[in-house]
Amino acid sequence: MALLYPQGMRIIIDGVLGGGSPAQVDRAALFMVLVALLQAVAVSARFTLISLAGERAVTRIRERLFSGILDQEIGFFDRRRTGELTSRLASDTAVLQSAVSANISIGLRSVAQIAGGIGFLLWTSPVLTGLMLAVVPPVALGGVLYGRRVRKLSRDVQDALASANEVAEEAISGIRTVRSFAAEGAETARYSTRTRHAYALAKKRVLAGASFMASGSFAAYAAAAVVFWYGGRLVLRGEMTVGGLTSFLVYTLIVAFSLGALADLWADFMRSLGAAER
Repeated sequence: MALLYPQGMRIIIDGVLGGGSPAQVDRAALFMVLVALLQAVAVSARFTLISLAGERAVTRIRERLFSGILDQEIGFFDRRRTGELTSRLASDTAVLQSAVSANISIGLRSVAQIAGGIGFLLWTSPVLTGLMLAVVPPVALGGVLYGRRVRKLSRDVQDALASANEVAEEAISGIRTVRSFAAEGAETARYSTRTRHAYALAKKRVLAGASFMASGSFAAYAAAAVVFWYGGRLVLRGEMTVGGLTSFLVYTLIVAFSLGALADLWADFMRSLGAAER
């Protein structure tokens, strides 16, 4: 629905600058209002259905994981601490929850907007579209490399947090022993060491994300500058209307924001895979 909005803008701008009739402008404005209303209904329905489906899926994952843990042989519990297993049920499934609920809704919307936006861009100006899409291959390659890095770091972070939970569970469950040996400081130091290790890994993940977002942002805005420059020259030569250039720029922003959303979702998906691999 959002992809139809720039067409209304194009009609209004060209109508105003080109001496169009007020009725044409009024119809375009009414069309934009109707599109906004339909989009609001569609967004609400999509979010509700996808979120409920995701919640149901995560509930089943938790149930199957708990059942699978209980079905393990006794030796499995000798090798695994209680804190690690409860961490699997709590933190790991929480990471998966975002991947199978709201993120799916956002991902489907972003893919649809990218595909539809590129279609409208090609229809508006194939040359400008080619200039804009020139940045996609390097950004996509960077996204793949970044995703692999984040996936590994996310798995390491989840393992480090599980290790910290083991220490906490051991100290709390054996609090009488800890008190009898006055080992509160030692246990606190152990827990602090594990959490600081998790923080160091999370810091690496954040820095990797910052580098990827910085390079992607530069590529997107540089491409937008080129589009502005060449599109302005097309308008000056009379090969494109001001309304057409405006709608093209709006479609460019829609595609850019959708690509940015997919980049964030890709990182979340890699984090979810890292949690699932544990």
